[in-house]
Amino acid sequence: MPICEHCLAGKTIRLPFGKAKRGSSPLQFIHSDICGPMNVRARHERNYFITFIDDFTRFGHVYLISHKSEALDCFIRYTNLVENKLSTKIKALRTDRGRGYLSEQFKTFVMKRV
Repeated sequence: MPICEHCLAGKTIRLPFGKAKRGSSPLQFIHSDICGPMNVRARHERNYFITFIDDFTRFGHVYLISHKSEALDCFIRYTNLVENKLSTKIKALRTDRGRGYLSEQFKTFVMKRV
């Protein structure tokens, strides 16, 4: 009887991902993602949203946006809000390296803060 490659592939077991380093204090790692366009638009024709989630506290912020290019403005607002509230600086921003985060203005803003 011939060996079915598809059956063998279906029975293979994936190795688990490695343990991710978790935040040990607020604002150590911030996870962010831009989602959209959504089928249903929110008020004022905003069909994207951007999230910022603190790894340590799991507290998140969501901003409705019209275009991905608004990511920098939202990050600046978020940064000002949480850094003033917690009296500490954001250490690292974790993203999926989407286009909204790779603009020269975004890179310049982040590099000025280091």
